[in-house]
Amino acid sequence: MRHQPNLLLVAIEADQVVGSIMVGYDGHRGWISRIATLQSHRQKGIGEALIHEAERRLAGLGCIKINLQIVASNSTVLGFYRKCGYEVEERISMSKLLPKV
Repeated sequence: MRHQPNLLLVAIEADQVVGSIMVGYDGHRGWISRIATLQSHRQKGIGEALIHEAERRLAGLGCIKINLQIVASNSTVLGFYRKCGYEVEERISMSKLLPKV
């Protein structure tokens, strides 16, 4: 929120948060970090609308490519992202847990 507040989007219906997306841009690539829609509001186009608005805002910053990662056990969202125009790329994702300070 401090660095790119215009890249955290919230969908509201009747004073209730029904969806949100958090994206970022590092000057090289855009990233979709989190997207969520209330279970009761899925299949209504809210997620797609959030994706499209995030893409519009990232493009306005000069972003030419957006990346996202899906946990393998959450493969059911593949269809959603494919519907939004995203494709699977062969990559190896690596991580490192840092010690607690």
